[in-house]
Amino acid sequence: MLRVITRRLGDSYRLELHGILGGEWVRLLEQHWRAIAADAPSSAITLAFTDVEFIDADGEALLRRMVDAGVEFVVSGCLNRYVIEKLQPNAAETKQ
Repeated sequence: MLRVITRRLGDSYRLELHGILGGEWVRLLEQHWRAIAADAPSSAITLAFTDVEFIDADGEALLRRMVDAGVEFVVSGCLNRYVIEKLQPNAAETKQ
């Protein structure tokens, strides 16, 4: 199960993830992210790994698409940090 808490602050969105980024939840997160991006294309989107327990291969592929689209990440936890650092070209700039 994946819970996404969406917070809008002016012209930016913060998506806080709780649970598992895998299986059917990957598709649902992608639909949610793309809907926000379509409705507010100039908005900054941040993905916060608040309490993510597991990321599968499809989840990693989605995160790579999000990186390529300019989504920023806020990461906590060793495993999550490792996964995100593999995906981001400037891993040293990953926010904490």
